[in-house]
Amino acid sequence: MKKYAGKIMRFTIVSLAAICLVFVATTAHRTIAAPTKTTAFDTIDAWQALAAATLAIGNAEDISGSYETILYIEVALTTAAAQAGCDVIVEISYADDDWMQLTTFRGTAETPATTTFNDAAVTAGDTAVTLTDATTGDFDVPGRKWFIVDGTVGNSESVRTQVNATHTVTLCQDLMRSHANGLNVWDRVDEWSISIPFGAAFVRVLRNNTDADAGVHWRSFISKVSAL
Repeated sequence: MKKYAGKIMRFTIVSLAAICLVFVATTAHRTIAAPTKTTAFDTIDAWQALAAATLAIGNAEDISGSYETILYIEVALTTAAAQAGCDVIVEISYADDDWMQLTTFRGTAETPATTTFNDAAVTAGDTAVTLTDATTGDFDVPGRKWFIVDGTVGNSESVRTQVNATHTVTLCQDLMRSHANGLNVWDRVDEWSISIPFGAAFVRVLRNNTDADAGVHWRSFISKVSAL
């Protein structure tokens, strides 16, 4: 039997090598497709006002079908008074029940500056807007995010300054919506992006405006990877 062991071993090695060559020859010409993903975007809580000394409970969002979830939160200071800072609490749940805190943080404590549009046509798609006084507060500071309070509050939006020239502010991104001339704008928007754990089935946001006399506006939205 020993005298055949070497032959068996050589035969096995040669056979494996031949199989590998055939595999390489038959698959070398194939192109492996790049991985793709399907991403869904949902508004959880549209822009809305939050009065002083009030806690708002946001809508519950079902993320049970999401492989990866990112939650986005914005809070704009919109009262010309010292703001103590708005507490934001992110909660998760397994079935829209038994809510547990995932994380919490506090927004900026300051008195925001305000001015108005001085632009005859503030139109969706515009990349620059003219303000009555862009040097009031920080509207003219590159990278500063600020807030447009629309007459229909849900159509409000946040924008970011790229550069200012004589009260005409060039934006980092074009406007999503059209706005009336003369609207108030405010120079402070706090923003957060939070990755939600895979095991969570629902998520929601609580905003606790602990300040006694300064209101804010807020919203939350989400992106979900629903297929790979």
